[in-house]
Amino acid sequence: MDIQKDINNRNIINLISWLISLIPITLIFSNAISDIIVVVCSLFFIFFSIKKNNWAWLNENWVKIGLIIYFWLIITSFFAYDKELAISRSITWIRFIIFGASLQFLFLCENKSRNRVLICGLIALIYIYTEMFLEYFTEYSIYSRIIEYFFDLGYSGGANMRVSGPFKDAPKSGIYLAYFFFPIFFGIIMKIKNKFSISYSLIFTISFLIINIILIYLSSHRASILSFIISLFLVFIYIFFKKKKIAYFLSILLFLISLAFFNFSLFENSKRTANNLINKTFLEIKDYPKSAYGTLSITALKMFKQNPIFGIGIKNYRIACEKEEFLSEGHKNSKNNASPWGGYYDPNLKKHFEATCSSHPHNLYLTWLTETGLIGLSLFCIFLFILFQKIFKFRNNIKNEIIAFGIIISLIPKLLPMMPSLNFFSNWNSVCFWFLIGWLFSYFPKEKLQ
Repeated sequence: MDIQKDINNRNIINLISWLISLIPITLIFSNAISDIIVVVCSLFFIFFSIKKNNWAWLNENWVKIGLIIYFWLIITSFFAYDKELAISRSITWIRFIIFGASLQFLFLCENKSRNRVLICGLIALIYIYTEMFLEYFTEYSIYSRIIEYFFDLGYSGGANMRVSGPFKDAPKSGIYLAYFFFPIFFGIIMKIKNKFSISYSLIFTISFLIINIILIYLSSHRASILSFIISLFLVFIYIFFKKKKIAYFLSILLFLISLAFFNFSLFENSKRTANNLINKTFLEIKDYPKSAYGTLSITALKMFKQNPIFGIGIKNYRIACEKEEFLSEGHKNSKNNASPWGGYYDPNLKKHFEATCSSHPHNLYLTWLTETGLIGLSLFCIFLFILFQKIFKFRNNIKNEIIAFGIIISLIPKLLPMMPSLNFFSNWNSVCFWFLIGWLFSYFPKEKLQ
């Protein structure tokens, strides 16, 4: 009987491991399916821990601080503007902590499970590449056609000259590539090198890198482009200290790619878009307080000053920003009742006012500061310290596991203070973040749950 139970458990674990490997694909099409997989993993992991009476994962420092953060989020919910929204989001947030631990201790412990993630990730990238190229040249992706003609649903992809591929909202194509390209890229390179030869891996490296550079650029999402550049820079630093000749070769290669790209008439429209992006970025940096991001940051700081300890509650920025005390002077004094969700031009003052409302502050640390208060931000910073402490402790494992290195350099730009970001508490972004955290930790030594 015990043998049969163990067999059943192994079959269930294997099935759930397969579901986990599909997350890079499900993230493209459905937040709900991705979140369901997270919930299934978390519930079974708790059940398995109870059944085996093995709670070793609770001894992990990152799990401990994660649970403290979880209880703090619940406490702050009672001081939120929309208590029901904050409480519903806070209570269910624990699934991400358990999900990350389940990947580390159970579902991704074996190489075959991690290999499945790698293969599914490669399939997802190739599909996104195909759809983005199709949209660039035909203005429609296959997915958008299916949505529009078979389901009679609107499709907003590709808005504002952005190439979104299969994503309904354009920025996610660039964000997805910035999140997942490097771990999958490095993993496949090593597989090709080990199974075939260095020559084949070099061909793959050059072609895949060129494709990703072009498409993340065509996504026109500035934060993703910058994130990719920072990650690429970290790769060059790493290679430079290990093999300088390869670093020089890749530098020359990227220079030639850039030169050819900007002189290729096929991308004439994209060159104009690039100039607009560069000019817009320069103007925003030059006069940050009056820019779109600057206005949202000022609104966030107003909220923090009024609610410094408990914050306004998670997912409540969009609720609080409509309150009069948080409006910009321009919107507050507007005679035309201009919506704080949109910018407007005041002809009398001859001045443009950016929107003071959005779904979130578009900055990771301001989101924590505004929605969870100073204590919440401090706890999150402690979590990051523990994360990097763990990475430093097992740095030798990272040297031997190139995928782990790829995950780290993908995460670092997302954690820089001045980087624009998605809402940390949104489901899609949370699944991406905690999936990478669990995948990373699965390469580190631990006590596997039996």
